[in-house]
Amino acid sequence: MGSASENKIILYAADAETAGHGIDDGLEPKPTDYDASVKAVTCVGADSTITYTVPAGIQGNFDLYLNMGRTGYAYGTTPVGLSINGEKRPVLPIALEAAELDGSNLYEMGRFLLAEGICLRSGSRITVCGNEGFSLSYNGMEISVLPAVGDLELYPAGRPVAIGYDHILPEKRPLDASDPLFGLKLLWLGSSVTYGDASGGYAMAEEIPRKHPSVRCYKYAVSGTTLANDRASSYVQRMLEIDPKLDVDFMIVQLSTNDATQGKPMGCIAAGKNLADFDDTTILGAMETIIAYGKNTWNCPVIFYTGTYYASDNPAQSGQYALMVEKLLELQKKWDIGVIDLWHDKEMTQLYGSERYHSYMRDPIHPNKDGYISWWTPKFESYLIDRIKQGM
Repeated sequence: MGSASENKIILYAADAETAGHGIDDGLEPKPTDYDASVKAVTCVGADSTITYTVPAGIQGNFDLYLNMGRTGYAYGTTPVGLSINGEKRPVLPIALEAAELDGSNLYEMGRFLLAEGICLRSGSRITVCGNEGFSLSYNGMEISVLPAVGDLELYPAGRPVAIGYDHILPEKRPLDASDPLFGLKLLWLGSSVTYGDASGGYAMAEEIPRKHPSVRCYKYAVSGTTLANDRASSYVQRMLEIDPKLDVDFMIVQLSTNDATQGKPMGCIAAGKNLADFDDTTILGAMETIIAYGKNTWNCPVIFYTGTYYASDNPAQSGQYALMVEKLLELQKKWDIGVIDLWHDKEMTQLYGSERYHSYMRDPIHPNKDGYISWWTPKFESYLIDRIKQGM
C-alpha cells in the first residue's frame, strides 16, 4: 500500500483503486487502469478516479505531491481534483508540460504540489479525479489530454521538496523589500490567454514573479473555457473549486474571448448585488457572480482584464467581444471593480496590424512569450503599482 523513506511516505499508483475511462495511444476508449510497463495509471479522463489509501502507522499533517507524466497538449493548470475520505479539497495550480510530438517522453514523471497541510492518518483515502476541459476534438470524438498519474508522495508539511520534471528545489531568490509589489499574492482566473497557450504556459503570472521574486501567483487557467456557466469547466465552476481560505491581495480575471467566439448569451446587468440575482449561464450573470463571490470569499479587490483590440474574420464575434468590453465598463461603475482595459489602450491599439504587433502575437487573441514579456506584462505591473500607491 505504501512505504516510508527519507521522511516521506509513498502511496504507489500500482496499489491505487481506479475507475473511469480515457483514450489510449491508439485513440481507443479504455478503462482507467495501472499500466506496469510505464509504472503509472493511464487512460485518465474527466470521469476517472484514482484512490490511494494511507498505510498503517501514519498520522500527521502532510503536503501532497502527485507524480504525473507529460500531456499530449498542455492545456491548463488544474488537470485534477482532490478529495479526502469523500470530502472535496482544493488543489494548487500545476504547471504541466507537453510531450514531444513522437510521445517519447509522455510517461516521464514530474512531481507537483497538489495540496498543503492535509491532516491524514492510517486508512485515509485520497482520491485524485480527472477534471473537465482537458480534451481535444478529433474526428468527432473528445480525446482527453490528461496525463498519466503515478505515485502520490506525502511529505511533512512545509518541508522543501524538489518539484517539476527536472526535480529541482524551488529557487530562492533575494527579496527586495523596497519593491512596490513586494509580497503581493495574486489569484488568476482565466482561459488560454491567462494560461499562455502560445507561449508554452508562460504568461503574466510567470513574468511578474520573475521580475518581482516575492510575488506569489496562483494561476487557475484552462484553455477554451468560458465565463458563462453552462459546463463543468466554466470560470464559475472552477472558481468554486479554489481554496476559499487562500490568502489573496488581488483576484485577476480574464474577459474571455471564448464567450464571443462560442456565441454565449450576453444576458443583462442585474439590479441587485446578491448571488441569487444573477443568471450565471449568461456572460454578464457569470461576471457578476465572479465579482460578488470573489469579493465576499477572498475579501480582496477584483480586477478584470481585456484582450487587445482585434478584428475577426467573423465581425459578429469581434463585435460581440467589443460589446463585452463595454458591458465590463458598466459593471466597473456598479461594482467599483478594477479594469485593465487593453482593448481601448491607445498605445497598444496603434500597433495593431504592424510588424511589431505580429512579432508579439501568434494570432489576434494570443500573445507569444515576447508579447507577454515586452508588451502585456508592463501594463499589469503599472496598474498594480498604481493601485498599491492608492491604498489598493
